[in-house]
Amino acid sequence: MAKTQVWELSRDGQRHELTAGDAGLSRRLEWRIDDELVVEKKSSDDRVRLSYGDHALDVRFSTLGAGRRATLHTADDGESATARAELGVGGVDLVPAPGSPAAKREQWIRDHPRLHTVRATLGGTAGIVVPLVIAWLLARFAFSIDLPDLPLPDLPSIPLPDLPDIPWPDWSLPGWSLPGWVRQVLDVMKFVFPVVLAFFLARAEIRRRRKQDELRQRDQQS
Repeated sequence: MAKTQVWELSRDGQRHELTAGDAGLSRRLEWRIDDELVVEKKSSDDRVRLSYGDHALDVRFSTLGAGRRATLHTADDGESATARAELGVGGVDLVPAPGSPAAKREQWIRDHPRLHTVRATLGGTAGIVVPLVIAWLLARFAFSIDLPDLPLPDLPSIPLPDLPDIPWPDWSLPGWSLPGWVRQVLDVMKFVFPVVLAFFLARAEIRRRRKQDELRQRDQQS
């Protein structure tokens, strides 16, 4: 049976519902406002943007296809909702259905912010470093294979016309190279930067989740 993820949100007197279900090699997304289907789309992308009127949805999925979040954006200060969804900044998250994988993930992040940071940092680092290591191993393997010499046909030589010599200016520059300590720092940064980037992205996600909880609570009280 195909797995379906559902998100809901009541805001500004309207009830938004998004469902995402498997549809063969892609997934089918259906956006309803007050039980009326307003947008339907098939996509296999990890990030999908939907737009309707003054609203837009920014929907995120994991690499394996699990639903991560759906964020509602509205037009503000002359900026369209579609543009805000493209930037992925602001907006209000729809609430995943209780007991769904997305709901369990949100609750786990709330309960274990530090552990989430560690896991996200390790996962983000592996996602960057592992492909580099695999590419390096494949390159080593390819260069270690002795390819047979293939006889090439003798092609006739085409005489080229004699062109006059053009007196080009001397563009030679004085010899210059980076200091050794700078090269060492750059070599280390290739491995440190992915770790630092993954760490800050994980911390930013925790802050974003806390802000979303405050927005939801504010909507319930109003």
